[in-house]
Amino acid sequence: MKNKRQFKTSACLYLLLGAMTVLLLVAAGVATADSLLLKEQGSFFVGGRTVFTDALTGSTTGFLGTGINTGNITVDQMYVQYQIPEGADSHVPVVMVHGCCLSSKSYETTPDGRMGWNEYFLRKHRAVYLPDQVSRARSGFDATILNEIKLGKRPASDMPEIRTATHEIAWLLFRFGPSMGKAFSDEQFPVEAFEEFGKQVIPDLNGGLPAVNPTWTNLSGLAIRLKGAILMGHSESGFFPEQTALINPVDIKALITIETVCPSLSAEQISNLAKIPTLVVFGDHLGDVPSMPTMWKERFDSCGKFVQQVNAAGGDATMMHLPKYGQFGNSHMLMQDKNSNQVADLILKWIDEHVESKHK
Repeated sequence: MKNKRQFKTSACLYLLLGAMTVLLLVAAGVATADSLLLKEQGSFFVGGRTVFTDALTGSTTGFLGTGINTGNITVDQMYVQYQIPEGADSHVPVVMVHGCCLSSKSYETTPDGRMGWNEYFLRKHRAVYLPDQVSRARSGFDATILNEIKLGKRPASDMPEIRTATHEIAWLLFRFGPSMGKAFSDEQFPVEAFEEFGKQVIPDLNGGLPAVNPTWTNLSGLAIRLKGAILMGHSESGFFPEQTALINPVDIKALITIETVCPSLSAEQISNLAKIPTLVVFGDHLGDVPSMPTMWKERFDSCGKFVQQVNAAGGDATMMHLPKYGQFGNSHMLMQDKNSNQVADLILKWIDEHVESKHK
């Protein structure tokens, strides 16, 4: 009995000492096998300007019934959430911009509860910055036009387009399957969590923004603030990195364009973009949705032409069509697909080889 009690006591002490060691290591900033250590996290706004509004509300009684309906407000600001992990000093920060009718939630926890690219990149020691596009989510929007229409100061024809996506549009447009409710046999998007994905869709007020989207200029300001950044865009924002670089390329270290149309550019614009390493990423089943048989193929071809033009101008551009890289079944929301970590590894490998190796 005495030996058994001694054994139990020793085992308890061993477990206690082990737990204390882990706590001391964490307190000292030493990572354990599955820990994620952050040096810093927070949020801030980039850009913004002050404008006068004559329609603070759409009510004749004004703000909260005070009769106040005019004054100065801030518009066009961009909200940015960030996290900086241990070990990030040796890597270029990554800015991840979301697409249409979505927010930066796109890169956070996936609809089925797995870690998103935000956390995955952090665990690879990359600082991650998540903006909400101007006129979206926490960046807010200028409601003046809407209120002026309601107050009768503007005609209804001035109403800007406010887009949102139905479940049916999302299923087909994002290539979850050939028809609503039916998934491709190798589909990587977690369709069992489609209802959760539907909760991420929010109104898109980009239709009310000027031709030079304030998000582009704000992304430039963010890159300069960080003293160097990799800009990643997806879908609606897919070409935002390039649009930003055409406004001001300072401190933009790389451009990552995910599943969008690549517009025609002048030779001068191509020459300017050729100075920055560029990656274009597309998923699978580009021509396999019967209701939109050519849209994604046309976008893929437009970006293939863009990549060729950049390389012909002496640049370093890569077309990463995932099936050619051994990843099959990827949807438009490839950062949420079941193989999202493998896709992220391909992108990180490209960053290491085409961006960071040149700065070491």
